[in-house]
Amino acid sequence: MQALDNIKERVQNFLQENTKLTVAVSAILVSFAVLAFIVGAISEPKKKKPEKNFFPDSIPYSAVEEFFEPQKENLTEDYYFTREQKSQWSDEEFDRWFTVPDNSTVEELGKANEKVADEILGAAP
Repeated sequence: MQALDNIKERVQNFLQENTKLTVAVSAILVSFAVLAFIVGAISEPKKKKPEKNFFPDSIPYSAVEEFFEPQKENLTEDYYFTREQKSQWSDEEFDRWFTVPDNSTVEELGKANEKVADEILGAAP
């Protein structure tokens, strides 16, 4: 603490004894700051390099040929223009698409679900 007070006292003595030098140095520093500001304001800005465009300009879609519908007599039974959703399967659809899982498949699915749940929870308390 005493060393800090000693340095402070020396600086104050120097400034009091050399006031002309202190004023001259302060004036030079202020004039440099003003000159730098004026030069910066007057100078022309540098030309910016053109930015690289990583994404090419988008090309609007234009159809080469007009759309034509397929002939309706050649359509298969799985091709529908529109289809209404039924809330329930018919017995025929049930027999065609649904298979009853066996115990080993259900156990595998349960293990896979537990594995996913463990990964999500991780080390949560």
